[in-house]
Amino acid sequence: MKHKYLHFIIIALGALVMSSCLKKDLSQMNNSSLNDISDFNLYYKYIDTVIDNKGTPQETTRILAKTVQLNRAKTISHDTVYVTPSFPAGFPRSEKTKVTLSKIWGYANIPEAAIISPVGASPALGKPGDFTKPVQYEVMAANGSKKSWVISISPLPVVNQWEGSYIETGTLNHASAGLQTCPADYTQELITISANKLKATAAYWYFANPGITYFITMNSDNTVTISSDPDAVVAVQQETTPASTYDPVNKRFTLNYYYYSGGNPANWRRFHTVLALK
Repeated sequence: MKHKYLHFIIIALGALVMSSCLKKDLSQMNNSSLNDISDFNLYYKYIDTVIDNKGTPQETTRILAKTVQLNRAKTISHDTVYVTPSFPAGFPRSEKTKVTLSKIWGYANIPEAAIISPVGASPALGKPGDFTKPVQYEVMAANGSKKSWVISISPLPVVNQWEGSYIETGTLNHASAGLQTCPADYTQELITISANKLKATAAYWYFANPGITYFITMNSDNTVTISSDPDAVVAVQQETTPASTYDPVNKRFTLNYYYYSGGNPANWRRFHTVLALK
């Protein structure tokens, strides 16, 4: 019985201490003067269709609601939070051109027990809103002190219609190593540089060198211009003939270009590359 009584006293004392800590923390929270915005995030939501066991008697279709948090660089200066959004790795290419700051979900990080409210026509957080222009919010701390904040979102990265994953085929004719053929089912990504320009990598399957990059510029007649990337380790140049072209029906590039290793014309590398959208 003594042991049971002692055990009860310890439990009671523990509960009293916990209760005291809770009341103390609650009191501190209610008196908090914190009214900052420490972070601001953007989320994109979309409907995705997934087909399982395609082409079989067991084929099924699933409709999924997906939410993706955009990457962002953040800077806080005085009463303004500056956010520069970007797309995370693996973001669906087909969705990139649909994302707009005029209808996107915004979420702010504020202190516990603080309350945030939109000012004027600024969009309510947690709902699709227009962040194409700076917006303003008021954060009220637990003790009632208030502070106004401005959220300024930079434009989304440009995404042109040709960006995506492509199956590469073709050959590399090497001055000293002879003719090399791209392996089957090799994939590379074409990356948006501007509204009509892409960045590609030359024969990564052979050189394994991410610095051998070049630009593909789309022309109105479906020819393309290949030019050197100033940040690349080599100067890629376009072959005069045959022409480099784009097939809009099959979404396929046929590219002919070359470069001189070390700038020496005797060390030429000539490429015939076909890139077909996956």
